[in-house]
Amino acid sequence: MNITRRELIQQTGWGLLTLAISQGTLNRHLAALAAPNPRKLALLVGIDQYGANIPPLPGCLTDVELQKDLLRYRFGFQDADIVTLTGQQASGEAIKSAFLEHLIAQARLGDVVIFHFSGYGSLGAGKEVFIAADGAENALIKENILLMARCLATDKFSLVFDSSHLPQPQPYLGNLRIRSYSRTITDPNPAELTFAADIKTRFNLKNKPSNGVILAAAKPEQIALELSGNSPNAGLFTYDLTQYLWQVSPSPTIAIAFPHLRNLVASHSSEQQQPAILTGNQNNSDPLYHTTSEKSRGGAAIVTNLIDERTLEVNLVGLPLEILENYGINSCLSFIEATGEEISLQILSRQGLKAKAQLLSATASLEIGQILEEKLRVFPSQIGLIVGLDNNLTRIERVDATSTFASLPDVAAVVNIGEQTVDCLLSRVGSEETGNYQLLSANGSLIIGSLGAANEAIKSGIKRLQSQLETLLACKLWHLLINQESSGLAVIVTLESLDQTYISTVPTQKIAGSRGTNTAKNDLILPVGTEIRYQIENQEEQPLYGLIIVLNSDRQPLLYCSRPETPDNFSNSSPLAPFVVAAKTKATIPNDRQGHWKISQPKGIRENLLILSRHPFPKTLTLLNATQSLKGEATQLLTLTNPLEIARAFWSDLKLDLGLKMDSSGSVIDEYAFDLGTWSGFRFIYQVMD
Repeated sequence: MNITRRELIQQTGWGLLTLAISQGTLNRHLAALAAPNPRKLALLVGIDQYGANIPPLPGCLTDVELQKDLLRYRFGFQDADIVTLTGQQASGEAIKSAFLEHLIAQARLGDVVIFHFSGYGSLGAGKEVFIAADGAENALIKENILLMARCLATDKFSLVFDSSHLPQPQPYLGNLRIRSYSRTITDPNPAELTFAADIKTRFNLKNKPSNGVILAAAKPEQIALELSGNSPNAGLFTYDLTQYLWQVSPSPTIAIAFPHLRNLVASHSSEQQQPAILTGNQNNSDPLYHTTSEKSRGGAAIVTNLIDERTLEVNLVGLPLEILENYGINSCLSFIEATGEEISLQILSRQGLKAKAQLLSATASLEIGQILEEKLRVFPSQIGLIVGLDNNLTRIERVDATSTFASLPDVAAVVNIGEQTVDCLLSRVGSEETGNYQLLSANGSLIIGSLGAANEAIKSGIKRLQSQLETLLACKLWHLLINQESSGLAVIVTLESLDQTYISTVPTQKIAGSRGTNTAKNDLILPVGTEIRYQIENQEEQPLYGLIIVLNSDRQPLLYCSRPETPDNFSNSSPLAPFVVAAKTKATIPNDRQGHWKISQPKGIRENLLILSRHPFPKTLTLLNATQSLKGEATQLLTLTNPLEIARAFWSDLKLDLGLKMDSSGSVIDEYAFDLGTWSGFRFIYQVMD
């Protein structure tokens, strides 16, 4: 439906719209109608502060910032075409007014429109609703927002809802905040109930199809979660969505993007939050945001402020969540100038997404919005687990737990829920007297095998869990080696089933024109018994050496490598070795001679971490071959009984040997530095089902 501003005003008798349109906005509307080129319009709503008795959602403000930076610097939206409503600005009336005025009144056929909402959701009058900043009594009915979207003159719109509607009495799930209001809305605003009939009549929507794309953070029967802690506060779905869109190039279609996003969110939420997608025209070949990126390459960060000739501020918007939470100072970013020269910057300090950096070249020219890529990834040498204490533990239990964890070398900190990002939670089943201590993941799901017996003392329970804590730390270290979006190696890896029903292809950023384009078929939900293999294309001038770590839903690590003397089986007489992909060739892992890799139990989310390096993992293989307790599973996968030692050996094999350095105060800098040009760490996430 193509409607001019004059027709809109004539058709709409509401004071809501009339009061909203000032002389300044009138001029913008008239300019929009005269503009020859398609425009890109956005309305971003994030409600971080509510009224009394409604807990805050600080991550909603971050969501708006993430989307705004993405739209401006990645997709070419103009500042004047992005309206943001945050905090107390986002009343129910203000949201509808901005939608009518900024989007409906200005959008023309062919324009691109984005609407984003982050905040609480609930149920009211049998419908899904969003809680506005001015209270639950002014909640917006979700159907009314969908109706307003149908009033747009363009079908190139995307609605993003980072919220959920299943009422939840508790504010947290594990260490993650829940974006569902605690109760249903019994008395919705009467005007909201009549809004639908009014808008249908005035805009003649009876025969108008519902087009566009609707992205929901969770399915109706699930909850949307918010990252809680120091790095960062943000909606889990919004963070994964924007981080993915920063890295991927060219702009992904719905069919390509959604399987990747669904599995990425599920890997953080343990299937308790699975994004849902609704496309009115069912055209999954459209770009996710109906527009292509303005820049040919993605990146890890953008320049947001120039402090002086050498110092600047950056937002680390393109880093995967696991990397961002541990990203250290002295890490280096880079960009290529028009002359072809590579310019490097060094991180001086970081707080959440925001960092201060210094140019390592005095002659470089920079501007706000410049996209930066990773060059050198630096972590502290002593990375440990952050353990959260569940709210069901008593004060005495917390004191005992804190002192016991302090004696474990692999635990870096013990915190309460919501204070900081955590790797796991210590919880209890039943009363204090019954014991039954267990470990939960950050999203509150049970870590299989961690539940203790009744009447167990908390100190004994923690010591019993020490081996599982070591395994969790090993998984954390392996995740920090993922760099498929920023690797400097030219490699393409495809995970596929033998019958070609399930396929996922991931190229590194060095493959021209396909940076981060993770293509997937059939959403990678693999039935037990599916036979899989990897196709690896090495476009480098030298051989690459590889190992694969498999993390099942029970987090028990498995290893795939090779035995060159007897490739048909894993006999104990032949040494382990990495598999090799020769220069400028393709390899199949496992190949037909080695047998088939068959998906087995347990069900749930599974990750395969495939690491390719210019060097053959000497310390890792020495340790593996010296370990007598390795047990074979099937013919390819080895169960690791010393995963933390193996993970640390991985780090030693891949890190740069920089030697000890001194900072300005004379203190020794002890850190691990990884050159992004020396290895590729791929992460394949899929779900195993019956």
